[in-house]
Amino acid sequence: MDVINHLSRLTVETADWQELVQAISDKCAEAVGADRSFVALVDEDTGDLHIHAVTGEGWTDERRLQRLRVAAGGATWSDDGLALPKNSRGITGHVAETGKTHLARNVAEDPYYYLFFSDVRSEIAVPLIDENGVTRGVFNLQSLEIDHFTSDHLSFLEMVANLTVMRLMIARFQARQIALIELGKDLSAITDTTMLLRRVVDVASDILRFEHCSVFALDPERKELILRATRGPLAEHIGVASYRVGEGLTGWVAQTGEPVRMSNPAGDPRHKGRYQELPSAQIGAFLAVPIFGRSSVLGVLRVMRRRSNAPWFHSEFTEDDESVLSTIASQLGAALESNRMIDRLMATERMAAWGEMSAKAAHMIGNRTFAIKGDLNELEYVLSEQEDKRDVFRELAESIRRGIFRLEEILQEFRDFVRATQITLSEEQINDVVKQCLSESFPRRLGVKLNLELAPSLPPVPADSSRLKRAFSELIENALSYMLEGGALTIKTSRADPLEAQRLCGLTRSRQYVRVEFSDTGPGVPDSDKPRIFTPFFTSRAKGMGLGLSIVKGILEAHHGNIVEVGVEGQGAKFVAFLPAKSD
Repeated sequence: MDVINHLSRLTVETADWQELVQAISDKCAEAVGADRSFVALVDEDTGDLHIHAVTGEGWTDERRLQRLRVAAGGATWSDDGLALPKNSRGITGHVAETGKTHLARNVAEDPYYYLFFSDVRSEIAVPLIDENGVTRGVFNLQSLEIDHFTSDHLSFLEMVANLTVMRLMIARFQARQIALIELGKDLSAITDTTMLLRRVVDVASDILRFEHCSVFALDPERKELILRATRGPLAEHIGVASYRVGEGLTGWVAQTGEPVRMSNPAGDPRHKGRYQELPSAQIGAFLAVPIFGRSSVLGVLRVMRRRSNAPWFHSEFTEDDESVLSTIASQLGAALESNRMIDRLMATERMAAWGEMSAKAAHMIGNRTFAIKGDLNELEYVLSEQEDKRDVFRELAESIRRGIFRLEEILQEFRDFVRATQITLSEEQINDVVKQCLSESFPRRLGVKLNLELAPSLPPVPADSSRLKRAFSELIENALSYMLEGGALTIKTSRADPLEAQRLCGLTRSRQYVRVEFSDTGPGVPDSDKPRIFTPFFTSRAKGMGLGLSIVKGILEAHHGNIVEVGVEGQGAKFVAFLPAKSD
């Protein structure tokens, strides 16, 4: 019982799973006097047994890393390196297949034993079976003596196996909970629907091991479910693959709001199989759950698992799997609803901005037009006189020219504001964009010192270089306008800290970002102005309509990035922009 108590403490106190499995193997071999032992765990994708921990002499790297195939037609290996007959699976495979403990008092007389180490005389193997009756692995101990293991040893090892399975299930549960928490944080921060769906697919496929995952979003006008995100063969059908509501298992889930979980979808009369991540014969499990909004189904989240190589291994999704996927779908539904509300709010704000812009632009254009008309009237009057007044002509012509130039500025700001979110992406190096921008917009003869700190080997960014240069030029011009008597402008690029991107701009931590900083030695932004500097028509300068920084923010947001001002009043302004790096 002291050994059991010790192992119980280990299962609670040891955080690293690999370290725990090795400790269990070592301690059990010592407790029962075994010469060798190993713990093999099932690969959920293939049904193969992978050796995770070994104890005793004779284990080489090749033996440690090899797979013990327990599927029909699998093979083990003799200690001379030769493959054994293909119909062999050994005691370990037999225990994995039957889910029953096996005690071989004399391996030479055991019908299931196949040579692995030539000096083994007796062997005992215990299955690791979870709460769903699925074999998760096998615990195997060997002795150089005939009839070494007893029934007491068997009872002891069964208790250890139960402890091991319990810890395995706890580790799996903890990993899933952490994944769901992190996913929830990401979904609350991501405002781009495409990124949102892609993140769900990545988590479901990689972290939660649902293997093949797809999201079908409901188009309420067409009453069709459109594939919006997936991993694998269906990737080329994104935006094209669709099911009518009620069509196939996917459409049935959307129509009824009920989940579907089965092992053989092709055998179900509702099955259509129009778009599948796997061929029907290879599907070992199918699970689809509805994505609920506040009042209706927004889509369907579905996963498939490949049929295991091992006929004995059950690859079906469990109730726990369904619960986890439903939780993800619930988080996704809430995020989609939130994004829709944000989109509606932004549309409303933009319409209000359009109205305000129209009124202000009309007022400013009216003033310029009135002034130009006055100059033209004066010009007509002067022309009606006989005496030569060329100086007056020149003055009036210059005034008209300035008025027309100002009209062009107003119209250009108007166009830039409208086009800020209209971008065409290509792969760009941010350092090159910064250099091009400086060569085009930074004055050469100016009493402002330029400091460039461009980090090498930055990942490329999906960007519209012309729009980014427009945004960066605005930030440069803004800084220079406050340093007319000289100063310094520093531009830095670097890899962003995802935590900083999330803290400053609410961006998701699941992506990598490139950071671009513009800092100057001007007066800085007053604290009272900071909440409004990106608002359309807010300006502290006489020039312009106050659209410059709102255009900058619109361009950054169109790139799925963001910008924030973090300078200290009296010590200069500091604008920090984040742009998503290209995904691997």
